[in-house]
Order: sequence, then structure tokens, then C-alpha cells
Amino acid sequence: MSEIEISKLILASSATIIGGVTVYVIGRIVEKFYIEPVHKQSNLIGEIADSLIFCANIYGNPGVGKPEEMDEASKILRQHASQLMASTQSIRAYWLLQLFRIVPKHKNIISAHQNLIGLSNSVYRENSRLEEHNDKRRKEIEKSLRIRK
Repeated sequence: MSEIEISKLILASSATIIGGVTVYVIGRIVEKFYIEPVHKQSNLIGEIADSLIFCANIYGNPGVGKPEEMDEASKILRQHASQLMASTQSIRAYWLLQLFRIVPKHKNIISAHQNLIGLSNSVYRENSRLEEHNDKRRKEIEKSLRIRK
């Protein structure tokens, strides 16, 4: 084997290794900055769906439950509102992902956030009209986050 053939072999091997490392690094960057945050937001939306069902007896009958139950429901709903905003902020190029309908539209996230806060605030007040208003809030959250029943 001549020196030129050995040089070509080394160059080809080096190019293959550098290419493989580059693809691996780019893949990890995409995973950490895009795939994981989107997956985290998707899981959170599932948790919100669970909480809407789990806490329905409290926000559906405001002011009627036991104080500790109302406190817990209020805390869960408010925490989900907070986590929803945090998970949305952690997704890079959100505007682009919402164009491809990979994530909910930002305006829908804001709507869901506001309605979760509204539900959280309303569990203590006993008012028959509030029950209907809370049902509208729940429906708006489900619509905004594309939660299917």
C-alpha cells in the first residue's frame, strides 16, 4: 500500500468519525432543546386533563366542599397554570412548532392559563351562576389544549 492510499484511508476514516460525531451532537441538541420540552408540555396537558376530572366536584360546586379539599383543588389548578406557562417558555422556536401544529397555539396556552387561574380562584365562592361559569372555563381549557373526551 502506498502512502497516498494510506492517506486516503485515514482521511476517509477521519471524515466518517467527524460526520458521526457531528450527527450525534446535532441529534442531542435537537432532543434537549425541542423534543424533551415538547414532550414535557404534552405530559403536562395530560395532567391538566386529569385534574379537570379529578377536581370537577370542587370547582363544579364552588364553596360547598371541605376547606382542605378546596385548598387542594385550588393549589393543583394554580400549579398547573404555572407549569403550563413554564413548559411553554422552555420550548425554543415555539412560533415555528405551532405553525406545524406540533404544540398548541400560544394564544390558546394563554387562554388555558387564565382559565385555570380562574378555576383556582373560584373554588371557595358559593354561587350558583359560578358553577355555569366554571363549566365554560373547563370547556375553554379543553378546547385550547385540544383535550378530547
